Amino acid sequence: MRVVLDTNIFFSSFYWAGNPRKVFDRITKGLDELFITDEILNEIVSVMEKKKYKVNKNEINEYIKIIESYSIKIISKNIPEVSRDIDDNKILQCAVDGNCDFIITGDEDLLVLREYNNIKIIKPREYLELFFN
Repeated sequence: MRVVLDTNIFFSSFYWAGNPRKVFDRITKGLDELFITDEILNEIVSVMEKKKYKVNKNEINEYIKIIESYSIKIISKNIPEVSRDIDDNKILQCAVDGNCDFIITGDEDLLVLREYNNIKIIKPREYLELFFN
């Protein structure tokens, strides 16, 4: 499958076990193709740099390298204004530009859309259930 992960999924997959980690594991095993943009990477860095997470710069750089090593980077040109949270629009556009099948997120601002341009928007648990049930 061709997928885009929202920032919250990256962060959760790196620091905690659970469904977000299982989704990222599918990517590292070559079962799914991950699409990403510089804008998404920048948002990941921005979130990880917040003091409440206590992540040092070296950890952030290593994590970004890991993400990039398993990603297909694309350049989004026309970011739509679709989501009620403007920061989520880059996720939608990346999925469109990457001709993706799924956006995987825990963000209600995206989940409420359920689908965008025939791209399903679902939680990690729902995504995993597609392959294990």
